[in-house]
Amino acid sequence: MNGNTSTSTTHGTAPDHTSVLIVGGSIVGVSAALFLAARGVTPILLERHTGISPRLRAKLFYPRTMEAYRAVGAADEIYAIERERPRSEFAAVVESLAGPEIRRWRLPAADDFSAVSPCQSAMVKQGDAERVLRIRAAAGGADLRFGHRFVDCEQTGKRVTARVLDDRGVPYTVEADYLVAADGSAGSIREGLGITRIGDQALASSMELTFTADLRPLLDGRALALAFADGPGRPFISWSTALDAGAVSVGYDPATTDPDPAFTPDRCRAIVSAVLGLPTSSFRITGARPWQMAAWVADTYRAGRVFLVGDAAHVCPPVGGFGANTGIQDAWNLTAKLVSLLRGDAGAPLLDRYEAERRPVAELTVRQAVGRLAGVRGRSAEESGLLSEAAVAVGYRYPAAGTEAPLPAADEPGRWHGEPGTRLPHIPLAGGTEGCSSTLDLVRGGRHALLTGRRGGAWAQAARSLDPDGALLDAVVLAPTSLAPGASFADRCGIDEDGALLVRPDGVVTWRSVHAADAPRAALEAGLRQALHR
Repeated sequence: MNGNTSTSTTHGTAPDHTSVLIVGGSIVGVSAALFLAARGVTPILLERHTGISPRLRAKLFYPRTMEAYRAVGAADEIYAIERERPRSEFAAVVESLAGPEIRRWRLPAADDFSAVSPCQSAMVKQGDAERVLRIRAAAGGADLRFGHRFVDCEQTGKRVTARVLDDRGVPYTVEADYLVAADGSAGSIREGLGITRIGDQALASSMELTFTADLRPLLDGRALALAFADGPGRPFISWSTALDAGAVSVGYDPATTDPDPAFTPDRCRAIVSAVLGLPTSSFRITGARPWQMAAWVADTYRAGRVFLVGDAAHVCPPVGGFGANTGIQDAWNLTAKLVSLLRGDAGAPLLDRYEAERRPVAELTVRQAVGRLAGVRGRSAEESGLLSEAAVAVGYRYPAAGTEAPLPAADEPGRWHGEPGTRLPHIPLAGGTEGCSSTLDLVRGGRHALLTGRRGGAWAQAARSLDPDGALLDAVVLAPTSLAPGASFADRCGIDEDGALLVRPDGVVTWRSVHAADAPRAALEAGLRQALHR
């Protein structure tokens, strides 16, 4: 299957109805569709393009992103794509792609994360991942409408009504409870809502020159994910999975250079020839596109029933590979809240937590990406105030009530111990425990999970008392026999063996009791009320 799952739809005079309308079908939008469909909510997704963009975009997905895909059954298929070729986990500065390497380094995303996650990073191209996600989302029931163009929308207190042109140009309307704007940095929804951007919208200017060429003789066996040429503008080189196409991005100063007359066809060929180290007869230029590197965050992520995710909400320099991962985590966070609300488990104020949680993460991520860009330009990590990639992409923390002391916004994943607002620690489970291999697998189906130590039976009884059918809350007592040899749930999660953690559907600890409670049912009920804002 090619991942293009849209079919023409016949529309009457009545509007189509859906709980969630997603505008934008790139990696963030289609992830949101999959996350909803996997939890029983059938969204409609609109994407004006019919195919997957041929542009070379994200090429690595950090463990926290892969954990989300693991939870909805898509991770193995993405890893299978990675295994089709030798893993590309290095970057280099080269005289030319065909010439000597001046410096080589291993990408931090390629580090071994097994101590803190059941998932490793996936080093795959965004387009390859999108094909998997499209097929998975459609199989789960998501209504994916590729070739359908969002025109505009209006809101009432109870719904959003969108005007759409289908793949034949026929107008129709969609009524939705909520709209998720995943239409990118240049999308119309944010601007139409009057939401401004805070930051630098023109951090640097580059010309992207795309080409076709047989790059196998240059790249086979080198395990390179990306490269920089040691020349004027430090050209950035990327390439397709099949090694039959690529792009060279070369910087220029817009104050002194007009890209249209400056980048003539002859000059473009000369740049690509020098960067690749190949004669002009060995490649064909297929496009030249100026673009501006930006670093900004939207001043709000919500307007009524419309929510911004991904590049519609924030943009950061590509250094570090954080952009797509941050957007996917927006979708993971927001869809979990929407599912809880649409099921009737949560109160409407829960949706206010989306911006309160995700916007600070974006601000941190943008700062870290800009700092890395400064490092590329010659400043040290200390001068730039850099955290590790693992801290930025995996170890960030959401603001939460009930934290025992002031905590950093991000830290190394292994340093967290179940503090509210942090990701549930990964602890390996013994084979067959609840059909899972990690504590993260115990959070499933869009439900909350109550996890206790070996003396936490009273907490499990309280959970069943509050939710006899298990529709909202799973409860698991983790005895030593449940854990892999040498693992300790209580120590890793900062509680005693009679304590408990309450974990949200997105894998974030929302409440904990370090010790047993005199009235565990009342304590857990208060924790649930706080978590669900009901």
